[in-house]
Amino acid sequence: MTDVALEKSAVLKFLQGQSVAFDLNRYFFLIQRRLWLLLVIVLLTVGATFAWLSRQPKIYGSRAVIQVEQIETKVLGSKVEDVQSAELDSSDIIQTFVESLTSNTVLLGVAQKLGLDKDPKFFPGLARGETLTDSEIAGRLRDEVKVSLRRETRLIDIVAEDQSPERARDIASGVVVSYLRQTFEQQYKISSQATQFLQEEAEKLKKKLEASEQQLQNYKEQHNAVSLENSEDIITAKLKDLNSRAIEAKNTRIRLESDIEALRKIPANDTERLLQIGSVAAIGQVADSRSLVQKAEADLAALQKRYLPLHPKYIGAVTQIQRLKQSLQESLRDAGKILEDQYEAAKENEDKLSALLRDQETVALDLSKLAIPYNTLQREVDSDKAMYDALNARIRETSVSQGVQKDPFHIIEEPVVNSTPVKPETSKVLLIALALSVAAGLALIIGLDTIDQTLRSVDHAEEFLGLPALAVVPEDSVHDGRLRSAFDSKDSRQAEAFRTLRAGLSLLGNDDSARRVFLITSAVPSEGKSFSCLSLAHSFALNGYRTVLVEGDMRRPSFQKAFPDLKEGQTPGLSDVLSGNRHLGDVLVEAPQENLSILFAGSTAPNPAELLAGGKLAELVEELKLRFDRIVIDTAPINAVSDTLTMISVAQYVCLIVRPAKTRKAAISRAVHLISKAKGKLAGFVLNRAKFRVGSGYYYYYYGNKYADKAYK
Repeated sequence: MTDVALEKSAVLKFLQGQSVAFDLNRYFFLIQRRLWLLLVIVLLTVGATFAWLSRQPKIYGSRAVIQVEQIETKVLGSKVEDVQSAELDSSDIIQTFVESLTSNTVLLGVAQKLGLDKDPKFFPGLARGETLTDSEIAGRLRDEVKVSLRRETRLIDIVAEDQSPERARDIASGVVVSYLRQTFEQQYKISSQATQFLQEEAEKLKKKLEASEQQLQNYKEQHNAVSLENSEDIITAKLKDLNSRAIEAKNTRIRLESDIEALRKIPANDTERLLQIGSVAAIGQVADSRSLVQKAEADLAALQKRYLPLHPKYIGAVTQIQRLKQSLQESLRDAGKILEDQYEAAKENEDKLSALLRDQETVALDLSKLAIPYNTLQREVDSDKAMYDALNARIRETSVSQGVQKDPFHIIEEPVVNSTPVKPETSKVLLIALALSVAAGLALIIGLDTIDQTLRSVDHAEEFLGLPALAVVPEDSVHDGRLRSAFDSKDSRQAEAFRTLRAGLSLLGNDDSARRVFLITSAVPSEGKSFSCLSLAHSFALNGYRTVLVEGDMRRPSFQKAFPDLKEGQTPGLSDVLSGNRHLGDVLVEAPQENLSILFAGSTAPNPAELLAGGKLAELVEELKLRFDRIVIDTAPINAVSDTLTMISVAQYVCLIVRPAKTRKAAISRAVHLISKAKGKLAGFVLNRAKFRVGSGYYYYYYGNKYADKAYK
């Protein structure tokens, strides 16, 4: 495996302490593998919950529903404002009702009415001679009564729960009755106090009213102001009339003054311009003469239609008009003197009215000074009288309403006896226990997997290593301690797995000469490395390849267990060839299987690492290439000794054997790192001794396993 591939794998992330991507399939098969643990937790939890529920007493419930009035019912109307607002739809007011229903006073009233404060069944301590306080009694009842406001409504639910369904009904009904009684008593007490207070205030107002009326009467007698209102109205009217007349006189005087000034600027013979002055045209003589002229001109106009200018009537009419115009001019000559006379008269009238207006204003001011204290005293009397009358009316209403109950709510639903218990809620509690147990079981399974430092499935291993899974070898059901080939039984699942491994290795690269030498290693001992080497070599031999199996683990050789008939004692092998004591042809042993030869580890060597570090290993491999098509080298665990690191250089591909649920991630990651550091080319990994039905190889070989089952049967 190259450095680039290592960087892309989860091994590097593991070494750096980074997390890997979430894989849903992995957790699915993880849960499937440990489904037994989940079932145990669920069964134990649900069973314990059911046993606990069966021992719980049955609790029955009864509910009363009341509706808060939006506007408080008023028996009597009044103009006097209430002390408290009549609007009851505010959320804080309704919530106050909810809290008041479970007050100590209400609950004590329920206990006393139903005799619960003396019932040993309700209070077992009474049978032992214990004395209960009021708070303890109320607290015991509060545990059985639940009051709640329905959302977005004015409906209040009062639910009582008790072991006796009849007592639950009585408690729910008792809460409503006790609260109504408490409300009525409070209202009656408040009304009585209000009546007494109002009567005291009425006496004070009565004395104040009498004093105000006496002060007003004394003022009238002192200033003779009995008809002050009428006098004030008369003076105001006169003042208004005089003011209007004075303004009119002033306007007349100004108009005449203006007309006289205009008259002086017009020649005496300019009749038309003189008549345009309003005051001149309004003079009686001028107006009469002008009217006669206009009438004569109208008559002349009529005669012109009937007669010629030389007709006597026509001539007479013209002569008459000239005479009348002469008379009009004579009247206009006296217009200046007439206007001056009118001006003097207007000025005299203006001065007279101004004097009368000033006198009347003085009288009005004197009357106003007299009216100010009078009006003040009158308003005081009116105000005291209005308050006294209103207070007397409220006293009468309060006295009448003392015996009338005004409920802030009315009952919508009466409590009834229920035959079905409300507690314990077996189905609900069991469902909750089931959900919690499943959650706890899943958390435990995932938690165990989180702390598990091994690789348990193909997809998990591929994700972690960044390498392909070349094969998944199932667990052998036969364990007799003997090293055997998977092809001892050719139709076994293990044999099929190594056929898959052989096919995968045969597809590496395009040149067959570059995929002839394979080195098999593992991170730690007991991974099944020797078994995998033997089976892979056997697989190549069955496929017609001349194959040699090299036992490179000279410290703990194991192939003698697989071929007890071929090896006796210190059979010469690899160590002897590397040390120069034997030739290759002398130590190669033909296996019972066709096309398969074996190069055993040879004599015990005190220094295997030094033998492998020499250049003879490479020469040996080159010589083996001349004789065989495939070379499979078994090595020691790479993390245990350095022998394998030395041998990696002669191999074309390295296969890493991994045992699921056995080899720790740290060991595997170190093995991959060492192979990469030694410039080895990792072909992939083999998941050995996988248990298909518990998760390690199930996901990878699910369909192929079924197919193989049918084929072998």
